Amino acid sequence: MLLGLMKYAGWTYLPNFATRQLLSIIHSIYPRLFGSPPPKPGTPAYQRDVRITYLAVVIGYLLYTFYDAATTVEPNYYQMLGVEPTADENTLKMAFRQFARKHHPDRVGPQGERVFIQVRDAYEALKSPVKRFAYDRFGPDALGWSQCSTLREYIRHGLMQASGFYITSTCILLLLSASGRTGPVAYWRYILLALISVYEMLFILDPSPSPGSASKLSSVLFADPASTAHTSFFTLFWPRRVAYQHIRFLHSLFVLCSFALSNVAPVLFPQPSREMEEKILLSQAQQILQLSNQISAEANAQVQTLYHSAHGPRTGTPAQDTTFPFLGELPNGGRPADEVVTLLARELENLILETQLRADGGPLKSAVDNAVERERKRRAGVRPGPEGWIQRSVSRMNGYVNGYGLAAGAAASAERSYDSSPVRGERTVPGYVRGRSRSLG
Repeated sequence: MLLGLMKYAGWTYLPNFATRQLLSIIHSIYPRLFGSPPPKPGTPAYQRDVRITYLAVVIGYLLYTFYDAATTVEPNYYQMLGVEPTADENTLKMAFRQFARKHHPDRVGPQGERVFIQVRDAYEALKSPVKRFAYDRFGPDALGWSQCSTLREYIRHGLMQASGFYITSTCILLLLSASGRTGPVAYWRYILLALISVYEMLFILDPSPSPGSASKLSSVLFADPASTAHTSFFTLFWPRRVAYQHIRFLHSLFVLCSFALSNVAPVLFPQPSREMEEKILLSQAQQILQLSNQISAEANAQVQTLYHSAHGPRTGTPAQDTTFPFLGELPNGGRPADEVVTLLARELENLILETQLRADGGPLKSAVDNAVERERKRRAGVRPGPEGWIQRSVSRMNGYVNGYGLAAGAAASAERSYDSSPVRGERTVPGYVRGRSRSLG
């Protein structure tokens, strides 16, 4: 237990210490390797060397702890008897007899008594299908659950025992989050814990490893125990281990990966300092301000261009050059005539009213469309058709507009014109501004 705690505590001090020592050795032979002096501390090249060296140390230590956790698992009862986990009762009996002939205390002496008793207890436990099922999933501790006698009771009690690891791990992760020491890997710790819990449930609820099993609960990671072909990940490396050994290895793997993520992520993805964050925010704010000024200047130029494109005989103002590149060179410093501003304001009001009238739908939209079509035919010199039902629709439209609190002249304005060209001789020039811009060129 103490050795295991020392291994995990080494993640706090060993990587930094080993990185400093290894980096000093590398920089001492740097000129002979690369023909140039090593980078000075504080430079980007030096920080790059530190990150690479630290990453190599952490990966090497992770591989070592991974190998140690995988090879220091205590042997199971099947390994003591020298049989496969899928062995039947006759195979177990023959294996125990052969072991008793060679290692009986009467033959090897008192020093072999402890091992013989342990193997005998293993054989007695594996003879019972129920105890064998519980042993494969929950380990030797399950043989001491005297209150359990059926598979259901063993599974229920075993799941309660297994939940302790996840409750403790979740509480530790929540405490780290509450203390503000989460970092960029907190999310991945929760994901890793959830994945390990899923795999443990698969191990526990997998069918019994007996040759007569016909269950189909198999996957890429977990082969069917009844199959003699071991194709899963765990059985590929440890074909003679059982479920509880894989579960303990997964628990160790979670702790190792949590320490590794906490040490590797800050080095690979360093967080900027407060001064650097302030500089980044200031730079982004300046870019946004610059873009905003450019957009404002472009919008102002477009509005001024639209104003001056309306100058000419139709508006009773002096004509201006429509290709002027610099609005400041126009008369009055680029300020449009008052007649143009008044006309555009009135046309924008008509545009809003017409859009609202057409968006309401129903008889109001039909009345507006009919009024516009009649005006177009009138301007084209075509005699309009019967107006009885159109007139009634216009009357209903006027009542609808008045009921919504809009100006009654809006319907008349919509009926009066929907075209882009004004009627010659009229004092007000209805129509869309974009239509007038096209007509004025």
